[in-house]
Amino acid sequence: MLRVIYSSIRQALGGRGFLLSLGGTAAVIFLSSIKAIVTAFRSETLLAFGYHHDFIASALGSDGMTLALPLLAALPFTAAFLDDLKSGFLKEYLPRTTPTGYLLGRITGCLLSGALALCLGVFLAYGVAVLLFLPMERAPTDPALIGKLIRELRQTLELMACSGALWSAVGLLLGTVTGSKYMAYASPFVLYYVLIILHERYLPDLFILYPKEWIAPSAHWQFGATGVLLLVCELTVLASLGFFVAAGRRLRQL
Repeated sequence: MLRVIYSSIRQALGGRGFLLSLGGTAAVIFLSSIKAIVTAFRSETLLAFGYHHDFIASALGSDGMTLALPLLAALPFTAAFLDDLKSGFLKEYLPRTTPTGYLLGRITGCLLSGALALCLGVFLAYGVAVLLFLPMERAPTDPALIGKLIRELRQTLELMACSGALWSAVGLLLGTVTGSKYMAYASPFVLYYVLIILHERYLPDLFILYPKEWIAPSAHWQFGATGVLLLVCELTVLASLGFFVAAGRRLRQL
């Protein structure tokens, strides 16, 4: 079973979709913040310390990232199960393993690819932002500011990783339920925007189901980012269990 899971993880993280998603995440961050880049390079005075950090935080809350996030999370591996099913690969592969091992491998590969694509994409963009803006920033007046930025970066990476895992699991589940590869890619985007519209137009007090809160939590959360992480992880587990049940039924029909 462990070999099957490792094989799925290697396939998920070594595929072209994962690299496109990782690079796309970094590209969206910069493309959605071109105005901030131009402003920084036109500045005749030194930038405030931490400008590179604020640049990334602002980009993650932009409309461009909101539009791209669920698509980037779904790109690497959400359609892998349907590809195996429709190509006939499963009929040859299942006799060499167990259905449980195969499904666990697909779930693990999907969650890791969605999480790491967004997390590493943000980390890559952060590194580039440091190279671009740090030489133009003032020196920190308080050494504690550096530790504060590191903690905030770690929190941001954790939140992005959890959101990436959730939306990849949603695509895996709904793609399996509908039997459509296109739904595997599109359903996270559709559900993402349905939740945004529900909050912004009809249920403004229901912040707990507002996807933007899962990336940049507001002060409404009693336990801060920890509460967000627990909620998103719980939703991810539910979506993964849903896929396990739905895919298991498909396998029994082979």
